Amino acid sequence: MHKVIFDTDPGVDDAMALLFLHAAPDVELIGITTTFGNGTIETTTRNALYLKDRFGFAAPVARGADRPYHGKAVTPATARVHGHTGLGDTALPERITATVDPRPAHQLIIDLIRANPHAVTLIAVGRMTNLALALEAAPDIAELVKDVVVMG
Repeated sequence: MHKVIFDTDPGVDDAMALLFLHAAPDVELIGITTTFGNGTIETTTRNALYLKDRFGFAAPVARGADRPYHGKAVTPATARVHGHTGLGDTALPERITATVDPRPAHQLIIDLIRANPHAVTLIAVGRMTNLALALEAAPDIAELVKDVVVMG
């Protein structure tokens, strides 16, 4: 069983990847962390919580970075690429029952890696800011994580 943290900015593409991870029989999704990119941090976090509700993910969802680690903030791709909801203009419910984990995303990453030494694969398909913040706050996790897979 592969323990996975999925660091994401859920637009249409990342939502599909999240569903594949959820359905994979050899994957245990232990955390979902959000970042800005395919939408604002509010949009991507709402999308992750909606997907958690809709498809029954057990993994906690933690809100992450709302701007780059360095440099200026950029305009999200939502309206241009992923529609106004970030999920292809899918009609989303007004109320989502899933709630965000109280920890910031980088802290959830740190906590899950420390709780599962040498067993966690971090898959980062959005901005790398949450990973950078986690490494800045806890450099020891570099030796404790099993794998880091990035889309870039």
